[in-house]
Amino acid sequence: MAKSLIANNLTFKYDESTIIDNISFEIEKKSFVTIIGPNGSGKSTLLKLLAANLEPEKGTIILNDNELNDYSTKSLAKEMAVVPQETNISYDFTVYDIVLMGRNPHIKRFKKESPQDLSIVKEAMEATNTWYLRDRNINEISGGERQRVIIAKAIAQEPKVILLDEPTSSLDIHHQIEVLDLLKTLNKEKGVTIVAVLHDMNLAARYSGEIILMHKGNLITMGKTEAVMTVEILQQAYEMEMVIERNSYTGCLQIHPISLIKRQKELKNVGVHIICGGGTGKGLIQTLVDRGYRVTLGVVNKGDSDWELGCMYNLEMAEEMPFSEISDNSLQVAHKLANSTDVVIMTEVPIGWGNYKNLDILEAQLNQGKRVYQLCSNENIKFDYTGGKGLNKIQLLREKGLIVVEGKDKMLELLEEIK
Repeated sequence: MAKSLIANNLTFKYDESTIIDNISFEIEKKSFVTIIGPNGSGKSTLLKLLAANLEPEKGTIILNDNELNDYSTKSLAKEMAVVPQETNISYDFTVYDIVLMGRNPHIKRFKKESPQDLSIVKEAMEATNTWYLRDRNINEISGGERQRVIIAKAIAQEPKVILLDEPTSSLDIHHQIEVLDLLKTLNKEKGVTIVAVLHDMNLAARYSGEIILMHKGNLITMGKTEAVMTVEILQQAYEMEMVIERNSYTGCLQIHPISLIKRQKELKNVGVHIICGGGTGKGLIQTLVDRGYRVTLGVVNKGDSDWELGCMYNLEMAEEMPFSEISDNSLQVAHKLANSTDVVIMTEVPIGWGNYKNLDILEAQLNQGKRVYQLCSNENIKFDYTGGKGLNKIQLLREKGLIVVEGKDKMLELLEEIK
């Protein structure tokens, strides 16, 4: 596919400090790309380089098949609009006049705005919900309102590419969604390439087709949103424990930061097989993987939130089709995985006829003399949907040595005792 922007070996320094360190990437036309990364990773500097506001020390930038330096100011403005992070304006104009300036690249010298220009300006202001502000002085409105005015100016410019540095930073949640929905519409319906810097990873996951992840001036990776938004990749830039799940309402990935990582660089020579489902294993899976345990799962249904987390971590799993009873084949795979580990843990997953056979895995491991645990923070939780058969089986397993553990923290303490 044709490229909108190409960065080749970009390097930029402030004095002797390297801010952008030899990075390269390509952005396809009509794509929606978000640049993410911690503070100080070089996101805004990169955007300024792409906007020709800064000159790279090394490297080149190609915009729509031409080198960025080859464009005149006016010709560049026809190709690209920029919405900066700082929107303070030092001169007094009305809001309408500011947005009307977006038409300047298209108006010939000594010519006035045409009716079409005025129509485009009004449409841009209505789309950003700023038309009612048209007669106000630009410096008499709020920061959030001014942010939307500058976005309206960029839209009125009718560029092929829009660069935005933290376009939602001054906006309340209502206007954040409104602006990003508008940018997505421009991207989908008019083919405008959108490149935005965002701090909010959940907004990035929701709206972006691709993600550029940066850290300390380096490009860690660029790719499709769901390929980049994994715990393993994000933790290369954000030193945080986090859980990623799929939002049941939007269908998009959602990132939940948990705590700062205290990295343990050595992998533990301990394997843990987890029987879970319905999101009951998320916190435990996340923590064990982060601490270097070898984790396997199953049997778990495809599409289940615990299954999705396992996929994100590329864990070995015994899988079953959604809403299906555990098959003999899936059970055999689960037995094999459990046999290869040192510990088996069942979370507070409800037991029904569909997953009842998972209890056979616990029994087989107990018969081998293995440590088998049941996480149980509340004995009063209703988790048996087999008419009592599941509870009876659990009681028999406890008599055989199934150990009940109250909560994840206690479970982690017990695992630390295993060498």
